[in-house]
Amino acid sequence: MKNKFINIVLIIILIFFFTHFLKDVTQDILKIKTPLDYLGNVNEDLSLFNPFIKNLFNITAYLSFIGEFFLIITIPIYLFCNKKNYLLKYIWIIIASILMYFLVAIFLDPKFNIYLNNKNHCSNPHAKKYLIENKNYCLLTASNQEQWQKGLMFYKNKKELKGADGMIFIFPEKQIRSFWNKNTYLDLDVYWIDENKVIGKSFLPSIEKSKETITVKSPKSVNKVIELPVKN
Repeated sequence: MKNKFINIVLIIILIFFFTHFLKDVTQDILKIKTPLDYLGNVNEDLSLFNPFIKNLFNITAYLSFIGEFFLIITIPIYLFCNKKNYLLKYIWIIIASILMYFLVAIFLDPKFNIYLNNKNHCSNPHAKKYLIENKNYCLLTASNQEQWQKGLMFYKNKKELKGADGMIFIFPEKQIRSFWNKNTYLDLDVYWIDENKVIGKSFLPSIEKSKETITVKSPKSVNKVIELPVKN
């Protein structure tokens, strides 16, 4: 009776992991749409963690994928081949490990986590969350010529940002970038970013403070720049 119950449980687990494995293959590897897409996704938010933790989590994700493949192979071997009882303990270990990973992934999805959902929320609907030096900011986006030229010009105070912390400038190519304080009434910290790495920081005073136009330049080629009003 006990063995029959274990076999039923293993069959259910096999169906679950086989379905999830197929979904991973079609959705994440082959990039094709299938009815399995309707099972939904868990979208982990790793922005609160340092690069080591992010890399560790990604490695764990790959290992869980390999673990699912192991279960798809070994559970049928255990169920239908004689004298394979030694596999059972390895099957339970892999199942427990994958389920632990699933629980962590679900916890890191803002859809299921009130704390992360609040951390992800930007009160300005036009702003998006970015991580700068291990701190989250809600930033307006400048991604075309008109937006690049205007930037944070004419903003008198942070209240006019309506909940945004600043602005990120996203450029199509890397090159030396320069920013000036013409018509700029906020003191700004300017972060120079190569891909997603901050490679320098400059201070750009307001035109009212400097009394003249001041220009700051990136230390090397960058494709992103962030302006953050300095707290006075």
